[in-house]
This record gives sequence, structure tokens and C-alpha cells, in this order.
Amino acid sequence: MTDDGAAFQPGVEEVTFPFRPRVTYVGYRAFGSGDGPVLVDPKIAQKLRSAAEFAAAERRIAGGLLYGRAWSDDQGAYLVIEGYLEAGPGENKDDRIRGDGTDDFTLSEADLRLLREDAARMYSAFLEAGWWRTRAALGEFGPQDFATQASLVSPGGVGLLVYGSGVHWGTAYLGPDGHAPDSAGTLAATQPVTEPPSAASLALEPEAALAPGPELVDISAGESLLGEPLPGDVAAAAAQAAAPAPARRARVRRLRVAPSARVTSRVTSRVTSRRSAVEPASEEYPGPKTPADVRFVFWALIAVVIAVAVIIAILVTR
Repeated sequence: MTDDGAAFQPGVEEVTFPFRPRVTYVGYRAFGSGDGPVLVDPKIAQKLRSAAEFAAAERRIAGGLLYGRAWSDDQGAYLVIEGYLEAGPGENKDDRIRGDGTDDFTLSEADLRLLREDAARMYSAFLEAGWWRTRAALGEFGPQDFATQASLVSPGGVGLLVYGSGVHWGTAYLGPDGHAPDSAGTLAATQPVTEPPSAASLALEPEAALAPGPELVDISAGESLLGEPLPGDVAAAAAQAAAPAPARRARVRRLRVAPSARVTSRVTSRVTSRRSAVEPASEEYPGPKTPADVRFVFWALIAVVIAVAVIIAILVTR
């Protein structure tokens, strides 16, 4: 175990915990506050919930061991759960749920031996911090669970009861007697729990409190994050995007009207060109230009018709 942090171990009464402000773990699920709370990594919390849902669907109980580190700050000691292992599903004869909803789940010696062998490979940087088990819906530890708690959890350790359905995520039981945290013993499944920073914590890490935020630039003035002026077309687009909302909406309305007018004109011209084959041409719609040879034949036919009409008129007058 390195000096990166300590963790609670069964049978160990007193442990000196390294100092780390709990503001480091903002966003973790927190059972309790002040001295002795338990913080759970959000990813671990999600995986435990998934294991509980899967077990509930199969009408069995899932469970295993928890791994993590313990720290202290100006508010007291706290435990951070950053790993877990699950006993082999279906291998424990007591992991089935009876018809009345009760069970006799416990971690057998065989389960514990296999889990601790796996932990030696997977969680060499952590120490055993407690145990967990599931329940299909909101409930509490039974007599067998408190017996397991007494045998596996030392002062400061934790037993987690994780629910496989409903809005609640789980309940924490602290120490070998399984007492409740001073506050927030049961958490909602979707409740984001954070530990706000204290003034002392921020004073101990001034570089974190004074860390610069993202650089701000005025894109409407043509600035860029690279410190170089934006190209003219990009700057113009940025200025338009930064314009007040009413003016921007007015421009949008004008842009929407203009394309529709052009579309209407194109449609009208197509319809007019189709009508010009059967309607006389006008100044507004002159129609297609007639080829010269067609015009010659047309006038020749007119001349023949006139000549025939004159001859008929002469013959009739005689």
C-alpha cells in the first residue's frame, strides 16, 4: 500500500489517514457529512445499481466486497469507495429470494477467499473497506446482514444496501454495528450529491481557487482565440450572430421573403412559356421567336389564300 491514502480494514481499530480536502471528490455520492461520511465514485454507484437491477430480474441477491481509501480534512475522516467485486452469481446457495421476498444472503468463506484473491490483483492500491448486497426494492438490513456487517466491517467501514428498482439508490450502514450516518443515510437513484468546499479547504489549495477560467474574446469585434483578426467574411458572420435578437429576426424575415419571390417568378415564367403555344404573344410575354423559314411559309400561305379569294370574288361577280 502506498502513501496515496489509507482505507479501513477489518480488525484494525485505529488508522492514521492522510490529509486531503473532500472538495477533491465533488460529484461523488455522499452518505452523511462532517466526520465519518462515505463517498462513492459515481461510476461505481452506476455499476452497483446495474448489478442490483440484473439480480432483481433474476430473483436473486448480488453482493461482494468494497475497496477504497480513507482520508481526513478539517471536517474529520471520510471514506471514498472507488472499487468493488461481486461474488459469483448463482454460486451461493443463499442468494435466492424466497416467495415472501426474504432471503438468507451472506458471503461465505469460499466467496471471501475468491474475492480477496481477485482484489490482490485488481485493487493493489486500495484496501478492503466493507461489503455490499442488493435488494429488489427499498428496504433495510435484516438480522443476517447485521451479522455479516459485524464480521466484515471495522470502525469507519461501510455496508451498502443497493436497490434494484425504484427512485432510491441505496442505504449506508457504518461500522460493525451498522449505524446510520448522521445525515443522508439513504440516497435517491438520480440525486446528484456533492460536498461543497469549505473555506478552510479553499485556503489550503489557493491554486485551485484562483485557477484562471476560459479566455473570453469578442468575436463580434473580429477577435479570435489565436490572437489574430478573423477573416472578413467570418468576422461579418460573427458580428451578425452577435447582433441583438430583434434585428437578427428582422433580417431573417427579409431573407425568407426574397427566395419565395424568386421561386414564384420562375414558376410563373414556366407556366407562361407553356401557354404561349396556344395563346397570342403579348408585350409582357412575347413568347418564343419563330424561325425565318417558318415565317416565309406562313406568309406564302396567306398570299395563296388571298389570291384564291380574289379569283372566287371575280367569278361570282360575272
